[in-house]
Order: sequence, then structure tokens, then C-alpha cells
Amino acid sequence: MKDFRLRFSSHLNKTPVVIFLLALGMSIIPLNDALIKLLSDRFPLAEIVAIRAILCILIVSFFGSGIREVIKLPARVILLFSLRGMCLVIAMYLYFISLGSLPLSEVVSIFFVSPLLITLLSSLVLKEKIGIHRIGSVLLALIGVMLIMRPGTDNFQPEMLLALGAALSYAIFQIFTRSLKSEGNLYALVTIQNFCYLVSAIPLLLINWLYPLAPSGNLSIDFLLRAPVNPTLQDMMFIIVCAFSVLMLSTTSSHAYRTVEASLLAPFEYVAIPFSIFWGIAIFGDWPSNLSWIGMGLILFGGVYAIYRERVKEIEIISKVPMPASAAMYQKPNLEKEE
Repeated sequence: MKDFRLRFSSHLNKTPVVIFLLALGMSIIPLNDALIKLLSDRFPLAEIVAIRAILCILIVSFFGSGIREVIKLPARVILLFSLRGMCLVIAMYLYFISLGSLPLSEVVSIFFVSPLLITLLSSLVLKEKIGIHRIGSVLLALIGVMLIMRPGTDNFQPEMLLALGAALSYAIFQIFTRSLKSEGNLYALVTIQNFCYLVSAIPLLLINWLYPLAPSGNLSIDFLLRAPVNPTLQDMMFIIVCAFSVLMLSTTSSHAYRTVEASLLAPFEYVAIPFSIFWGIAIFGDWPSNLSWIGMGLILFGGVYAIYRERVKEIEIISKVPMPASAAMYQKPNLEKEE
């Protein structure tokens, strides 16, 4: 059994498997975004976040002994994991507040300037080597984001800046994840992340309950500050689906960024864009404009080009300090640098 676990753990740490799982998580998460947008016309954001966080903590604790793993951690690691988690909390609030007013596909596409920021920060902070092809792919994606936002035109809305702020906070979150790759346990990491969600939601939920805001006409402000409501059975089913979607991405993303170079993983997050377009059209009838289609196409092309380059080069970059349960794996010296 022990040998099987070691072989299974070693298999999960192979770069193609890690990337596949990350892409799978990114393909599922737009459903969470779509369902939360659907709930945003009645619920305050904090109520959804609190219920979802409690469900996630219970699931991780049942299947992965999440709370017990957290208790085993030294105080320093708990603090670092909490700081990491709060970066994602900030990204989440900025993202969903902007989602209250903007179409799903536009918010997701603007948010995906984050791979550019992850790539740049991984070079500056983590000293990872990035080649001209990776830089080119994310710069192409940035041009796509600008086509969607079109600053200085009538299309531009202030909520778009919130989506950009979410992208920056998310990029810092993933750099944190990579820098803490040899610390603690994956289940503890995900559990603390959801505790951060819960802790952030409780004060805001109290404000919603004690000092609810009357409808203001601004969908984003109303989503943040309206009074709580009693969820129906259908609402709870939606939030349960959200919990499983977030848990899937939290696990696959945290594992990926603890195992493989951040700058290599970043373009694979673009998988979420076509799925966000699908759910936006299927649920809300939000068809992107012509320039938005072009912008999304550039973003996707940048991601696909990065994938193509990695396949051609047959680069397999594994963490020099793998997770404690991982078998030791080494990089090929002649494949460390892109042409």
C-alpha cells in the first residue's frame, strides 16, 4: 500500500498530469461564477461566501482531515498560509463585485491579465527563468484584455478596474503558493484558505444583517451591501455546486503551483475563458461584442501558443523542493532554458 501511494504521488507530480488537473479545475470554475452571478440579484455576496466556505471546510475535513492537518502546523506556517488566503479573498471580492454589473465573459477575460502578472512576478520574486515566447504569449493576452476594456471609450466601465485589481491580487496569491511549496500539507493549505473566506464574510454579513442597504440602482453595491435572505432548496443546490467547483480548483491549483514553475502554469489558466463564454450565453444571453471576441481570441491564442512551445520543447519542469510526500524528481539541465 505504501509503495502504491508513493507511485501515485509521483504520478500526480508529473508536469503533464499537473497541467491537466489545473486545466480541469479552470474549466469547472466558470460554473461557480455563473451561479453566483445568478444569485447576485437576491443574495448579498458575504452570505454566499460564508455558506460556501463552511461547506468546503466540512468536505476537506471529512475527506482529507483538513482541520487536524491545520492543528499540526507551526504558528509561522499558519500565518503565512493565512496571508496567502487573504490575497485570494481580496481577489474574490473584487472579482464578484465587478461581476454584479458586467457580463461574465468580460469579467473573466479581463481577469486573465493575471497570467501576465504571474509570469512577471515569478521572474522578479521567485527568480524563475522566462523566455521570449512565454513573455510574448502573455503580452498578446494583455492586448486582448485592452480590446475588451477599451479604456477611454463609452464601453469602459469603472467595475472593469475591479476585475484588474482582482487579477493583481490573484497573481500575488499564486506567487505565495509557489514560494510556500515545501511548507505544510495541501489539505491544510486548502482548509486555511476557506477559513479566510469565512472570517472575511462574517463581519460583512453582520453589516448586511444590522445595516442593510436599500436598493441603490448599482448592481455591484447592492450585491455587496443588501440584507441577507433565506435560501431556498434550489439556492442551496447552486451553492453546493459552487462549493465543489471551488474545492476542485483550490486543490488542483494549489497542487500545481506547489509543484511546477508558476510562469509555465500561468497560460493554462486561459482554459476558463471559453467556458465562461458558454455559461454567459447559456444562462444570461450575454453575447460578447465583436471587439470582445477578438480580444478573447488573442488571449486564447497566447495561451495555446505557450502550450505549443512547451510541447515542442518537451519541457518538464518539476519543483526542486517537492512536497514532502513526493518522490524526488530532477530537471534535465539542457531543458531549463527556452530558446
